[in-house]
Parts: sequence; structure tokens; C-alpha cells
Amino acid sequence: MNVLETSSRCCKTWAKPSALVASGLLIATCLGVSAFSVQLNQPHKSNADLQPFVGTWQATFKGAIFQTVKLAVKEDKVTGTISHANVDVDPKSGDLTGVDLLDGSDAVVEAKLTSGMLRITEEDGQQFEMKVLGPDVAEIQLVVPAEAASKFPTPKPWKLERAKVAK
Repeated sequence: MNVLETSSRCCKTWAKPSALVASGLLIATCLGVSAFSVQLNQPHKSNADLQPFVGTWQATFKGAIFQTVKLAVKEDKVTGTISHANVDVDPKSGDLTGVDLLDGSDAVVEAKLTSGMLRITEEDGQQFEMKVLGPDVAEIQLVVPAEAASKFPTPKPWKLERAKVAK
């Protein structure tokens, strides 16, 4: 009987306002939940992601250290320095043929971590890409801009070893 019986006039007057209030609550809940889910999915490079890069790294050529990379993490940002060196590269193979160690170093002004590769930009604009291969082994490659590639061949990545800390 109740299914077939028409509803009373009172229920009809509250039907539209009730539907509007329910719809408003549903929309507010959806917006609140979507804002929370977007916040959780935002990529964030934490200190733990950058920790494998921290330390003093050294590259050698014919037994002599020619490149020293010192990296630290402060407030989820990479800081540090990269020493100066001039390198000679075989234009065909990309192998190092000679290096000159220079005095001084440049500060790291920016570092971006993407898919395990840290792109480091020095204060003079020079860029390197560094990848950690093991606990104390990494490789670093000089990034040669496209406009300079004809004048300066892209070298192969250099092997870096983490310097041992004296105790």
C-alpha cells in the first residue's frame, strides 16, 4: 500500500531543499578528498632520496685525483662544490686523454634528482650528471651544450669513488 500511495504534501515541499543540501554535502566531501589525494601524489625529493649522493667523491686519471665533488644536503637541497679541472677528450671515443687540475672550485647552485640521476649546476653554469652505482662508487658526466658539441666532444662518464673519512 505504501508503495502505491502518493506522498503527502509536506514531503513534496522538503524534497528539493533536501536534495540540494545532500548534493552540496556530497560535492564538498568530494572536493575535500580530491585535494588530499593530490597532495599525497605530488613528487617530493626527500633527504633520503638524496642521501646516497652525500659525501666527498674523487675522480682519478692515471693515478692522480683531478676532480673532487663535495655534496651535502641541507633542508632537502643539495649544496657543495666541484673542483676545477681542464680535460682533454678524444673526439672519436670520448675517452680522457689528459687533465689539468686547477686551483679552486665552484659552488653547486642547483641540483635536480630525476630517475636516480642528479643534474648538478655550478655557479658558472656548467652542468654535470651524477649517478650512484654502489655504496662508494658513482659516475659523473660533463653535460656539453648542443651548441658547443662541435667544438668540444662529449666525454664518457668519469668514475667517482667516495673518499674515505679519516677516523
